[in-house]
Amino acid sequence: MSNEAVATDMARVLAELLDTALADRWDDDEPTLALLWQASDDPDDLRIAVKRLEASVEDELVPLSDLGIYLAVAHSTVTREPPAELLVPSDGTLVRVTVAIDHKSESGVLRHPNGTTQWFGAVGLPVARLLNSILGFEPAA
Repeated sequence: MSNEAVATDMARVLAELLDTALADRWDDDEPTLALLWQASDDPDDLRIAVKRLEASVEDELVPLSDLGIYLAVAHSTVTREPPAELLVPSDGTLVRVTVAIDHKSESGVLRHPNGTTQWFGAVGLPVARLLNSILGFEPAA
């Protein structure tokens, strides 16, 4: 067995955590933000925060800039009009779109009210581009 470290796709893990936590919340379309960061030099000093957004993504992230090293961020919202890039028919039914990014990857999950989910790569979605630009993450290749 190899002792080689296995890289974790933090974006996918954070997207799944946030989507699962919000799976039963369909009454409110206020976006939710989840942030995973390393608060000190200790690799075990990881923190996660989840916050309902009361302002723009930019305004919500500014006060958090002193927390430490951002590892991943996720954004989730309920909408009747998913981004056109997802190629999902917009029939007016509510869906939850959760997008997460880290330094090396982007991931997303689309949740339907019946509980089914569809995973997708978030590359090119407006919210992923916005998060990348705010946090200075390298866009996924």
